[in-house]
Amino acid sequence: MEEYQHEGLPSPYHRIVIIGMPCSGKSSIGRLIAAHFGLEFYDLDAEIEAAAGMTIESIFRTKGEVEFRRIETEVTAKMAKVCNAVLATGGGIVTKPDNMALLKQPDSFIVYIHRDFYKIATTPKRIMDRRPILQHTSYEKLLALYKQRLTLYRKYADCEVKNDKYKDESVREILRCLDEILGTQRGNKVCDS
Repeated sequence: MEEYQHEGLPSPYHRIVIIGMPCSGKSSIGRLIAAHFGLEFYDLDAEIEAAAGMTIESIFRTKGEVEFRRIETEVTAKMAKVCNAVLATGGGIVTKPDNMALLKQPDSFIVYIHRDFYKIATTPKRIMDRRPILQHTSYEKLLALYKQRLTLYRKYADCEVKNDKYKDESVREILRCLDEILGTQRGNKVCDS
C-alpha cells in the first residue's frame, strides 16, 4: 500500500462514505482507507449508539426499527457535514432515501463494498448476532435482504469493490477507482477544507 500513500483526499472530495451489507468489511476497510489518507474514521453505528445512549441491539429491542432509522437519519445529517473523514455506514442506510440524499453529495465519494452472499451467509453466528437485523434470520430471509439491497447499493455507489479475499486488495481497488474517476495519478491536490 505504500506506493499509494499520500495525505488528504483528492479534490473535490471531502469524505469517503462506505456502504454495503452487514459483515461485508465496511469498518475494517474504512479504517485502512482513513489511515492511508490520514483522515478521521467514523463508524455510524457507534455514533448512533453514542447519540441514543444505548446499543443498537437495545434500540431495536426496546424502541423498534422505526425509531432506530429516525436516530440513524439524525446522526447521518450531522456526519454528512464532516470533512476529511471516512464514514462506515450501517447496512440498511440505503433503504431510507433521506439518508442517501444527505450522503450523496458532490463532495462525497461513495464506495460499495460487495461481499459474496455465501461469505456473508457463513459469517460466524457470534458476529452475525451483533447485527440486530441479522439475528435469528433464515438463509432465505438473508438472501431476500441481500437481493433487495444490492440494487440500492449499486444505485448510490460511485465505486463498487469486492471484498472476498484480502482487505488490502479492496483498498487498492478503491484507490484505483478514485484515480480513474478523477482522471488523475498519485499526488492529487488534497482537500483543503
